[in-house]
Amino acid sequence: MRSKFLSIACLTVAVLICCSVFTLPAGADAAAGGGAGTIEVTGKGAVKAMPDIAVLYLGVTTSGPTTAVQDENSKTMEKVLDSVKRLGVNEKDIKTAGYYMNPDYDYGADYREKGRIVGYTVYNTVEVKVRDIDKAGDVLAAASTAGANVNNGISFTLSNIDEYYNQALKNAYANAKDKAQTLAGAMGVSVGLPVKVTEGYNYYAPAAYANYDSGVMAESGGGRAVPVSQGELEITANITAVYEY
Repeated sequence: MRSKFLSIACLTVAVLICCSVFTLPAGADAAAGGGAGTIEVTGKGAVKAMPDIAVLYLGVTTSGPTTAVQDENSKTMEKVLDSVKRLGVNEKDIKTAGYYMNPDYDYGADYREKGRIVGYTVYNTVEVKVRDIDKAGDVLAAASTAGANVNNGISFTLSNIDEYYNQALKNAYANAKDKAQTLAGAMGVSVGLPVKVTEGYNYYAPAAYANYDSGVMAESGGGRAVPVSQGELEITANITAVYEY
């Protein structure tokens, strides 16, 4: 009988020992070098550069009593495109941005009558990349002379923007690392390499858009070059990094 009680007691101790092994507090693993926690930080990096490509948004709008305005619009647009090509713009750098033809309605003097079609308006726009950025003003003037009567402004970009973005990414990582080390120092711990890095949103924005006076172009017949100022582009990258300590 005593032997039976001893066996039961030994079994109970063994069970208790097993239970204690699997219910160690979380801090025990940290003390053994398993990591006590994480620090999550964001990093931002930016690079500025002068653009080398101008993007022009030009177009022709034509109105008339019949659908023949389509042919008139097409002929004018051909002249516009020929004028920019003569200045060295490649065919591959010209693409249609928008095209539509809408009927024009007459609703009477008090707008109470049922609308009746009195004509049509065609709107045709193109996006033109000028890789010789110094010619942007000349291209605008030539297009206006050829018949372009829609000028929706200019934006700028870089032919090698990926190179600048990669540098911005490196700057973002350095910024995140500095933040993590600062926080770790304040906490009295240390961090090594991040255990996770996530790339965030990115963008590039010009410091200023080029502007031009379309009124001056119209008065002068569009013959003289339009002064433009491209400003700098800022390429920005963002990351999120997680460090263990």
